[in-house]
Amino acid sequence: MVKPNHGQGLRDRIVRYRAEEALPAADMSARIAAYIYGNIIIFAALVPMDAEKIEHGHALSVSVGATVTTFLAHLLAELVGTSAVTDEPDHSLLGHELRNSLPIISTAMVPCLLLAAATWDLLSADTALLVAQLYLIIRIAIVGLVIERLRSTRISGRGLLAGVALALVAGAVVAAKAYLGH
Repeated sequence: MVKPNHGQGLRDRIVRYRAEEALPAADMSARIAAYIYGNIIIFAALVPMDAEKIEHGHALSVSVGATVTTFLAHLLAELVGTSAVTDEPDHSLLGHELRNSLPIISTAMVPCLLLAAATWDLLSADTALLVAQLYLIIRIAIVGLVIERLRSTRISGRGLLAGVALALVAGAVVAAKAYLGH
């Protein structure tokens, strides 16, 4: 007897690495933009940090501040941009745009937890900073795979190469932002 399939199981979602269903193009675009933007902003916030700033909690407060203000700025911009193209009041717009802006928050979770661990002497400051920066580089480098997942298409080497190229470009943007902004 064949078991009925009431949606994808955990194993199927992990092994196939697919979204449950393809997102509308506008939502996918907004989420990918938030994903990229969040990674670059948080990475740029980490670049000028050193062990002393991490140990005293300055790096954590800057990272949390950059995350929250970037999230709010992105959310506001998306709300205004989306409402600009319609005359119909949409009361679900806030929830919808909150969901599309969440990648900014998810980007910062691991780096902020690492910085908090270093601030509380649970991890060395240098290790926390290195791991946080590597985490962000990897997140940017896998963006091609994330896009393929959101499209519900098969993962390809082309997607990985596109992500690596994007990571190189994002690294240049991070360096410019860190240099010009600090």
